[in-house]
Amino acid sequence: MVVGVAMAGCSGNAGGGSAATAAAYTKDTVTFATSVVPPSLNPAVGDPAYAPVYHWAYDPLVIMNGDGSFSPGLAEKFGYVGEGNQTYEVTLREGLKFSDGAALDAQALKENLDYTRSQTLGTAATLLAAVSNVEVTDPLTVRLTLSRPDPGLTFYFAQGFGAGYPISPESLDEPATLDAATAGAGPYMLDPTETVAGDHYTFVKNPNYWNPERQHFESVTVRVIANPSSTIQAIQAGQVQAALGDPTTLSAARAANLQVIAPPQALTGINLADREGTKSEPLGNVKVRQALNMAVDRKAIAKALYGSEDLALSQYALEGQVPYSEELNEKYKYDPEAAKALLAEAGYPNGFTLPVLTTSLASLDKLTQAVAGQLEQVGVKLELTTQAAAPDYFTAMVSGEYPAAVIGYGLADMNTLWAGFVNPAGPFNFFKTVDPQLDELYSQYRVADKEAGAALQKKINERLMDQAWTIPVVGAPLSYYIAPGLTGFDATSANAGVPLVTDLRPAK
Repeated sequence: MVVGVAMAGCSGNAGGGSAATAAAYTKDTVTFATSVVPPSLNPAVGDPAYAPVYHWAYDPLVIMNGDGSFSPGLAEKFGYVGEGNQTYEVTLREGLKFSDGAALDAQALKENLDYTRSQTLGTAATLLAAVSNVEVTDPLTVRLTLSRPDPGLTFYFAQGFGAGYPISPESLDEPATLDAATAGAGPYMLDPTETVAGDHYTFVKNPNYWNPERQHFESVTVRVIANPSSTIQAIQAGQVQAALGDPTTLSAARAANLQVIAPPQALTGINLADREGTKSEPLGNVKVRQALNMAVDRKAIAKALYGSEDLALSQYALEGQVPYSEELNEKYKYDPEAAKALLAEAGYPNGFTLPVLTTSLASLDKLTQAVAGQLEQVGVKLELTTQAAAPDYFTAMVSGEYPAAVIGYGLADMNTLWAGFVNPAGPFNFFKTVDPQLDELYSQYRVADKEAGAALQKKINERLMDQAWTIPVVGAPLSYYIAPGLTGFDATSANAGVPLVTDLRPAK
């Protein structure tokens, strides 16, 4: 069974069972490891997945705390003006400067927002799609006018999604320079002489940073380590002190005496994106998509890959989030015989072959293999293509060549789910599915008060379940590993599992 093969790759300690534990932090510099780095260091054309790289040089406008509340970042004040969620104002702190010495004022922020909105690559432009005009109203304040209600701007401007990482206007005039350099208002700036793209990135203190107390280290190195077991070995050897972990190495990290922070964060499963049957005719039939959901034993996969059945996920929200519904967990209970019957009813009694794109990022290929083994039991064969590198995976995903692809999508609320997944312009809706019923629910939700909005979020979740847009499998944890002697990460499901990595600091 494929689940067993996948489990073999993630059980026990890292490094062939080594029992060595990590040494305590004792230096004035720190090395942070991650498995993925952006093809460009320009956050305006990037993706939230690269936040652990961006944060060192680019402070967000807003900070999302571990309890889901928001507090000032570069912005001293922020929020909607009036009713209807169509006017939003941001007021910056006084005296802010970029690392190149340029002032971060309202005019600079306007230029940033206009630049970001004009991009054709990256997530940030999609998040700001509803913004129709940016106006400077005083030296530190900008007003955003929206073409339609959007209740999510504060979240977008926080560290989790990253539409609010201001860049020096002087660099915006030559944006190509941002591919391999930084020009932010964060605590550090890139040292290109000590950086090798794709291998390691060295950051030194930004002399113009507004809050020197948050510059906890003399320098920071972000090291790229693709193999999750090698990450733990590097921490044990003292070469790395903190890391973006991998869900399949949680037990090894704990055995190495690391602090492990691993809140459930992402809908992980198979995105059945070709819902009109353009590339794969069977996926155009909702009964087929529903049958595929019934054929997957989520608890078995969650236990095998992540060590806990509790991480099994069959809907578009995590427990504790507003859209979550306990009843929906029963909608697609594991029942391979019922799945076969529904496939036969849809006209596929002998199953079919489905091309699926996967990636080794975050061990998503192991999850895909586990799902493939179970679907094969009902006659559906997954024809897998693996792209190891993040840029290659994303390029292949949005090409429209593959009717389905593995997905890892951070969950928070239905508004953030819209941004990249439901939205026909979003990267994870790569066949641009439009559902009039969903559109109507969203139009009501965007202008609703808190109570009515909560009910509408549940209805959106139910509609996505009815249409079986994906095979949700696991609410995968976004994990961080920290060596003894360090502290500072506040990551929970409530803040999408994304701490501000520059909060990492020596423990007192």
